[in-house]
Amino acid sequence: MKKQSIALVATLALACAPLMSWAMSHGGDHAMDGAKMPVSQTVKGSDCWVRLLPAPAPSGGFFMLQNSGKEDAIVGAASAKWGQVMVHQTTQEGGMSRMSMVEQVPLPAGGKVEFKPGGYHLMFEKPAAEVAVGDTVPVQLMLKSGARVDLSCEVKPANAMPAPMSH
Repeated sequence: MKKQSIALVATLALACAPLMSWAMSHGGDHAMDGAKMPVSQTVKGSDCWVRLLPAPAPSGGFFMLQNSGKEDAIVGAASAKWGQVMVHQTTQEGGMSRMSMVEQVPLPAGGKVEFKPGGYHLMFEKPAAEVAVGDTVPVQLMLKSGARVDLSCEVKPANAMPAPMSH
């Protein structure tokens, strides 16, 4: 039993090591405090919107990113309007849709990444402030490079459909 416990702890430590290493190199407890990170000069966001669902259901966030620089990755997200913002991906498995949290989303050099329903998206949970349809809310994306991307996201109703993204 003791060997199994040690093996489990070792496995968890190895699985969490990259994230902990990143967190410690970017401010420890405040690793997801994007305000302390410089704004990216090469990754720009556009067309951000949030599909607002009644609490406690999580709301979804969608946008387009353009990377004019070196390869990078989204490793976290935050908003003053929600207590928790997670990066998720919807995948198809055995004919069923499945949402799962992802540790990072690659941003190819000179490429674009679209967060849209049915693909990558943000999940907003635990509203920290009153959010209403028509509001514009701030969202920060944290990049592996140590920079951040600031987004202003329009809050739309639960039945909102995505508009064509600008390119």
